[in-house]
Amino acid sequence: MSYTPNRLIQLRAGLIVLVGFALAACAGRPAEVSPNEIPTLEAQLSQDPDNADVLLRYSAALFSAGRCDTASVVAASGAQRNASSAIAPLVIGQCLEQSSSFDDAVGVYQAFVDAFPDAPGADAVRARQLLALQSRAIARARNALAQEDQLGAQGGDPRTIAVLPIDVAGDSTYQPLGRGLAQIFIADLSLLQQFTLVERIQVQALVDEMRLAETGAVDPATAARMGRMLRAGRMVQGLANIPDEDDIRLDVSVVDDQGQIASPAARTGRLRQILRMEKEIVIEIAAQLGYQLSQAERQAIFDNGTRDLTAFLAYSRGLAAEDIGDYSAAATFYQQAVQADPNFQQARSQFRANAAAPSVQNATVGQVTTVSVATAPEPDFVDQTVGDAVTSSVADVAATTSEATAGASTTDTHTQTTQQATTVTTSQPNPTTVPIGITPTTIIGVIRIVFRLP
Repeated sequence: MSYTPNRLIQLRAGLIVLVGFALAACAGRPAEVSPNEIPTLEAQLSQDPDNADVLLRYSAALFSAGRCDTASVVAASGAQRNASSAIAPLVIGQCLEQSSSFDDAVGVYQAFVDAFPDAPGADAVRARQLLALQSRAIARARNALAQEDQLGAQGGDPRTIAVLPIDVAGDSTYQPLGRGLAQIFIADLSLLQQFTLVERIQVQALVDEMRLAETGAVDPATAARMGRMLRAGRMVQGLANIPDEDDIRLDVSVVDDQGQIASPAARTGRLRQILRMEKEIVIEIAAQLGYQLSQAERQAIFDNGTRDLTAFLAYSRGLAAEDIGDYSAAATFYQQAVQADPNFQQARSQFRANAAAPSVQNATVGQVTTVSVATAPEPDFVDQTVGDAVTSSVADVAATTSEATAGASTTDTHTQTTQQATTVTTSQPNPTTVPIGITPTTIIGVIRIVFRLP
């Protein structure tokens, strides 16, 4: 594997140093890398020019000196000799980030984690990718706002769909549900090859830049405006109203580019059924948009993500924390999601990136992150008190007292035939200091989701 960047520039001294640590685990050398080592490393390479460890350490030293042009070339050479080292993608990727070449940086990081998902330092690469994605999203959002008139004249791609965060009316502690529902719609719709989905992080960045999060629900006209800036021909827009009584109701409509609403779809049920209801809506809307799903595609949608409400609520809280840059809190929530559903792969991957992100983000010149710090532990072994807290929270959230009593006889047929029921405890959860999340109370309400046609 090689890493050849498209654009490289000379950087000023004082760049963030996050690399040089993989050699500590792989070669037993000290982790810290300093520009002062450059003469010594050059002397070593003059004697042994093909030494992968020395090449990679040299690239890290050059990077710490702000010499990104040479550092990237040396890192690529080192990667040819040791493709599983995290140093090369970190050096090259961060040089690309510093030149605002975020697409290329994200590609470098993704190529490495795809090829070496469990290599030492892989979680540091995941964390760096997360930070690059967020930087890219912000840059794109600001650029879209600056070029709104031009983008509006071009229109959106009718095959591209963007899903807005579902607006949640009621207690602000329920806000993370809006992000979780948006992400699961994106994940399910992305399984249909006819459509291209805009990344949720990109949509959220535009929402934040437009300050829509503070002004309430997005009307169809504003959704159409966002669609043009996102180059999306269809927009998914939703509203969740959370009263104290009654079933949850999901109403879905298709909205054209003039804001006309048509083709409604609806589902009603208890909160514990919300994940199945969402998938039924995806299938119905796909048919309304002229896409005929195969049986395999239908099954893939039902199998996608998690069916466990505990995991879904924790995952939604993780998304909310991640969006505001609270990576430690996000890692805790994703950890809870994986404990509730060990097969929830997206939560597992985001746990690893967020757990490493604080160390990666905060590293400065002279503070080199080691593999042991940057590599997050697997989220399988969670303290039992944490597990009791999250499961008891969902026990309270998912059902009223009377519903809990009757719950055993009201089992989702699809879930019953595909997975074992999950037992939850009823111990009281410990209070959390994180200001975003789902509190242990009953969620009942109405959710309306809107699609926009080109």
